[in-house]
Amino acid sequence: MPTQADHLRSAGPDEGRVDEDSTMRCRGGEPTGQPSGLPLGAEAPPPHFALAVVFTVMAGFFVMQVVDILDQGVTPLDIALVFTVLPALIGCQVAQTLPRLRPLRDRYGRAILLAQVLLVVLPCALFGWAWGGMGGFVGASALLVLETRKGIAVFGTLVALIALSTGARSGFGTVAVPYMVVSSLLTGIIVYSLIRLATLTIAVHEAREDFARIAIVKERLRFARDLHDLLGYSLSAITLKGELACQLVGRAPDQARDELLGIIDISRQALADVREVAHSYRSLSLLNELSSARSVLSVAGIEAHVRIDYDRLSAEADTELATVLREGVTNVMRHSEASRCRIEATQRDGVVRLCIANDGVPAKENSGRRGGSRGGSGLQNLTERMTAVGGRLTAGVDEDGWFRLVAETAPAPPAAGAGRG
Repeated sequence: MPTQADHLRSAGPDEGRVDEDSTMRCRGGEPTGQPSGLPLGAEAPPPHFALAVVFTVMAGFFVMQVVDILDQGVTPLDIALVFTVLPALIGCQVAQTLPRLRPLRDRYGRAILLAQVLLVVLPCALFGWAWGGMGGFVGASALLVLETRKGIAVFGTLVALIALSTGARSGFGTVAVPYMVVSSLLTGIIVYSLIRLATLTIAVHEAREDFARIAIVKERLRFARDLHDLLGYSLSAITLKGELACQLVGRAPDQARDELLGIIDISRQALADVREVAHSYRSLSLLNELSSARSVLSVAGIEAHVRIDYDRLSAEADTELATVLREGVTNVMRHSEASRCRIEATQRDGVVRLCIANDGVPAKENSGRRGGSRGGSGLQNLTERMTAVGGRLTAGVDEDGWFRLVAETAPAPPAAGAGRG
């Protein structure tokens, strides 16, 4: 099954070319799988981790504000007010932050923002600088919900209101006003930046999944279109000639025989066309696919380590190993949570061995299928293909918790001038 690599290769004139200077770094003549530039999403944390960081930081700010208020020697009524207003403020902030609540923000985002403003500004008159830091959260929400200019204007106005409220309570004779301005600005910028980072991280992971899915669907549609274009006319002609032969068989057997011979000719031509399409569809090079796999894994944020050390392969074995590599890389991108992937193509005792290993095995699969094989028609088809060329294919989770897909096949007899792959 084709992967994203095919579409990346088709994007430029250097299709399938191994460019060790621009695509990878080499160590001792061996590709390391490290791209020369930082690919999109290579260092991005998982979406859940990014959201956890956001809420951890916000929780820390909330706790600091509560501690500052309690340290002022407030009355029980003040404490009751704090723990009444604070949950409402936290709920508003969660509504403005969680990606899954996007429909709620689209409809009620401005109303929630107004509620946040009231929940921050009004208590400032009572608690002063100890509560003013909450304005940073409202400023972050304003930048997220409103247009850029409006968000900045609301943020600045809110900081000014908090500063005036704090100054009026303190008599403008202390450092409370500049403290509140700096505190609110920093809190708002930090919270806004973290939320945006989490949003972008989620977008990168979703784009990675969509990229793999769309590439596979496009290739399937292309192959279906090719078959339709080739067989549509032939099948229609066969149907018409068959119906005509049925009508002529009783009264004109010689003419019916001619029609049947025509059906045979058309069928043979259709079969030849299908074989030609299938041949071009699966005529692949392992070297080219290794280069493409390294590139697409890097773009998807998966650290790829590629090792190549084998002699000349027969065209048939080369194609089948390249097909295994395509399917293996597709599975890594679609069905795993991998951050690292090792691809090795080595030769020993006359056998070329292709190993694709990744660390993205889910915990439940890691514990339940250690040493076993993942099912599915994809691996079954690969097994049949490798068996047809005298090779074999195995798949399962090793002792280190990595999923390994291994294909082995005997190479073609050495020929003069054969070099390392």
